[in-house]
Amino acid sequence: MFLLKLGEMRFPLRLGETLVGRSPYCSIVVGDTLVSRQHAAIRLTASELVIEDLGSRNGTRVNGAPISGRHLLHPGDVVGIGKLRLQVEHAPQQELARRSALAVTGTGESLLSPEAESPTSPGSRPLSAAPSTTKR
Repeated sequence: MFLLKLGEMRFPLRLGETLVGRSPYCSIVVGDTLVSRQHAAIRLTASELVIEDLGSRNGTRVNGAPISGRHLLHPGDVVGIGKLRLQVEHAPQQELARRSALAVTGTGESLLSPEAESPTSPGSRPLSAAPSTTKR
């Protein structure tokens, strides 16, 4: 699994395409006037991670060099888009799972309570739901 690191923020890259730009429709939205609305596309497949400039006015750089067409990315590469410098990182799958739990729960602990032996199956009531006792 790959991440883009910007300062203390990390953006996980999932299989498929991640758009970077000023547009609110991009996966990574950048508030820099040197960045085009849809500036670059980062594509992750099972075998490679590539970046492609989408015809931006100011271009995209990898390790300081301007790119044209598709460019293969590796851990440690620095992608320059406008004033931003995004570093490509490789993260072990276990670390990403821990960070996801931390983001959701705030503690990094399991999302299931100890009483919940398994998730609710279709058609059954969640463990916390009690039958209604309201009389009509």
